[in-house]
Order: sequence, then structure tokens, then C-alpha cells
Amino acid sequence: MDQSFAVARLVVCLLAGGALSAVAETLPSPNQRPKPEVSSSYLLQPDDEVVIRSLASKEITDKTFRVDQNGEVNLPLVGVIQLGGHTVRDAENIIAAELSKYYLQPDVQMNLTSLHTEPISVLGAVGSPGVYPLKDHTLLLEALSGAGGVRGDAGPTVIVTRQKGFGPIAHRDARLMVTGESVVEIDLKVLTEAKDSTENIVIRPHDVISVPAAQLVYVVGSVKKGGGFALAGRPSLTVLQVLALCEGLDPRAAPDRARILRRGPDSEEQIPVNMKKIMAGKIEDVVLRPNDVLFVPTNTMKAITNRTIEAAIQIGTGLAIFHP
Repeated sequence: MDQSFAVARLVVCLLAGGALSAVAETLPSPNQRPKPEVSSSYLLQPDDEVVIRSLASKEITDKTFRVDQNGEVNLPLVGVIQLGGHTVRDAENIIAAELSKYYLQPDVQMNLTSLHTEPISVLGAVGSPGVYPLKDHTLLLEALSGAGGVRGDAGPTVIVTRQKGFGPIAHRDARLMVTGESVVEIDLKVLTEAKDSTENIVIRPHDVISVPAAQLVYVVGSVKKGGGFALAGRPSLTVLQVLALCEGLDPRAAPDRARILRRGPDSEEQIPVNMKKIMAGKIEDVVLRPNDVLFVPTNTMKAITNRTIEAAIQIGTGLAIFHP
């Protein structure tokens, strides 16, 4: 019985060993990384990583080398050579020519194992504006997400600008600038709601993704929900429209003594607004421009000054920004 058990255990071990060997043969070695997909005309650039094989030269075969910032590679025996700006095939010929000083007809094979990273810029109303490394096949939504996502004060569109050397943007609304850059403006709502997959374009190296902040009007004072209200692509909002957006007046409000604070580049003015007559339909509704502040005082206020409005703005505009 003991002998039979020992034989059975030996068979199991042999089978397991064979299975493990088979599995090991199918696993890639550390040097066998998936090759990036590049065309034969691709030119080597700084930070590209290559593996060189040459049966003639054991000093360099199956070793990984990185192209430095000058486009050069320092190879054993050969020394420093310029490979940046050359195709992989040309680089093989350059290395073979150098090795021919030491070996007769040396064979050289080069594999590009890692591409340099290219930057993209994500600017404007996003969580973390800045420059980010571009990953393979990055889509617009992924780029925005990588920059912390779109903020609540973002406008209705995102603008992508592409340099001339990377071709036109593949989008029906893309336009070509006189400088050769390709620019497209994409609706953020359509993009984020995935209503049209063609809006989620592929991002290319050195693309600039800009999310302009929304133009706002502000309502502060004796209203139920003060804060900033985005125009959402509209040129303006009226007093009645923002009154609806802020859910009406506070019971203590004095709508007949409301004011619009309008600031220009070199001036500031207060515009009296009788909201009571507007709501009663006795006078026309008043249009609010971007960045206007509608201030609704309480009925206990005897005087309305710039300092009074400024204090209300500091309290009111610190609230959430709302999108109608």
C-alpha cells in the first residue's frame, strides 16, 4: 500500500511539474513587453525605450536602452550615438555600421518597447488645471476626469485646440485657424451624458483642453436661494427669470427697492429696480447682464449703500452656483 501511494504521488508530482513548465513557457519574460503600435515612419524621440539584439555583440544584446534628452543612446563598445530623429530601421543600420568596426557583418535588431510621454494641457473650470502626460488612446472625457473633473461653475462648452503638426480634429464642427491649428467647441452636456459618442474625441499630443467658466448673474439679499446662476449659453437672464431660479422672495423682502450692481472696466453703477411693479406687470422686465448682481433688501433697511450690497455679495455669492 505504501509503495502504491509513493508511485501515485510521484506521478502527480511529474504531472504538476509538467503543467507548471507549460504555464511558465506561456508567460512572457520581463523583457517581453507588448510593443507600442507605431508606423514604420515613426521617428525615435527622447525618453523612448528600445531593446537591441545582436548575436555578434553580447555587450548590447537583449538590453534595454533609453533615448536621452539629446536624442542620444550610450551603448557598450559603440559609445554615444545619435538615434533621435531616425526610424527604427535607420537606427538599426546606424548601430550595425558602428559595430562593423569590431565585427564582420553584425546583425542588429531593435524593438521599440516604450514610447516617450507627450503632454496635454487641461485648463479652466476643472478640479486640477495643469499639464498632464498623455496616455495611449485617451478620450476627451478621460482627460477631463484625469484633471479632477468639470467644476460646478463650468460653462456649457469645452474647447479643444490641436497643433498643426497633429492634423485636423476629427469632428464635424472642427474649424481650421489661420495659424494652422484645429479648434472645436463641444457641448459639455451632450458629452457628459454620452448622447453622442462622436463628441468624445481622441486626444492627441499637445492638445489644449479648455473649459471656460460659465457667465453668471448673482442674486443676494432677501430671497429664498441666493447665489450665482449660470447663463447656460444664453446671452442674459431677466429679473423674473432669476427670481424663479432663486425660488422667490423672502417674506421680509422689499422688492420695490431692489438694486442691480453693474461693474464695468472703469466704473460701477447701481440701477434701481422696482421688482414689485415688474411682478405685477406694470413695467417691463429688466435684463441682467453677465456678472450683474441683483440685490433685494429687507423692508427694515432704511438706506442702501455700496457697502451694504458688498456685504450681501460676500455672503450670498459664497453659496453654490446653480445651473438653470
